[in-house]
Amino acid sequence: LHFMHLVIQGYLVARQHMESILSMVGLMVDSGLPCFGRGNPIRNLRRRFHPELNNYEAAAFMKATIMDAYDKWTTRGYDIIQYLQQGITH
Repeated sequence: LHFMHLVIQGYLVARQHMESILSMVGLMVDSGLPCFGRGNPIRNLRRRFHPELNNYEAAAFMKATIMDAYDKWTTRGYDIIQYLQQGITH
């Protein structure tokens, strides 16, 4: 519960700085990094901030996202990959 609260708070704060974050990330678009190689990464990142939502709706969205990921096989799989590749435990 505490973790979820912190994640939601962090998401809401990051949304307040969305334009600055998008500007900084935009500087790296032509860097050649693979994560910028497909689609429109800036547009996709902007969508993840859900600027059309108010703070209450954005908090509810993030809570739903966390609950959806909790104990999902894809989350467990990602945790295993992180452990095997980076030694990061969950």
